[in-house]
Amino acid sequence: MPRCEIYKDVKGEWRWRRTAKNGDIQAYSDGGFEDKDECKKDGKENGNCTSYTRSNSY
Repeated sequence: MPRCEIYKDVKGEWRWRRTAKNGDIQAYSDGGFEDKDECKKDGKENGNCTSYTRSNSY
């Protein structure tokens, strides 16, 4: 099951990224989203994301 993180970037837009168990980024959103649900939908369609954790790294 791919682990994905969802976060807000410096512009305040939502983004997602899929990470491996060792922390390497495997896939990420091509752009930011104003709506969190649209971001999740894109992650499911383009990143094979099935669940999300919240990241505060940006």
